[in-house]
Amino acid sequence: MLIPISQMMRATVAAAALSVIGFAASADALSSTFAFVVVEKNDAGVEELVARNTVRPGEVIQYQLNHENMTDEDMAGIVVAAPVPEGVTITLGNQTTSINAVFEVQADLDPELDGLEWSTLPAVRMVAGPDGVLREEPLPETEIASVRWTYSDPLEAGKSAVNTYRVRVN
Repeated sequence: MLIPISQMMRATVAAAALSVIGFAASADALSSTFAFVVVEKNDAGVEELVARNTVRPGEVIQYQLNHENMTDEDMAGIVVAAPVPEGVTITLGNQTTSINAVFEVQADLDPELDGLEWSTLPAVRMVAGPDGVLREEPLPETEIASVRWTYSDPLEAGKSAVNTYRVRVN
């Protein structure tokens, strides 16, 4: 079964979020682009990033978010967030950033709290055991709804930052 990537890409682009805290600037101060490639292995077992329009279940997509500071001032307090679209599961351990940042995942971590919470890795969640007592367990990748990077350093004037993460098609 072939799945058009455009469906998953539209969901990701539509839900990608970016915030800049403490920086008053026009809407064009930060130029942001989104791209994706399919991760394949060649005959030697080496990964190759390939532009394709369809994927099959089990294949891996790498999402890439690029942000360029279009101003003459450094931008501090940048937070980049992106969803894990429906129909895919994140594959942790492959996320990257070109700038010093804290990476977090979002999921339902505590049944006693409403909504989703953010956690650094390794993420754990609270689940009720057979006796009804809450206990911690590792957060399954299948439960992660979004990812985000909180930049620890300012994005320098005229410079770019790149964030990537990978998902496996269900």
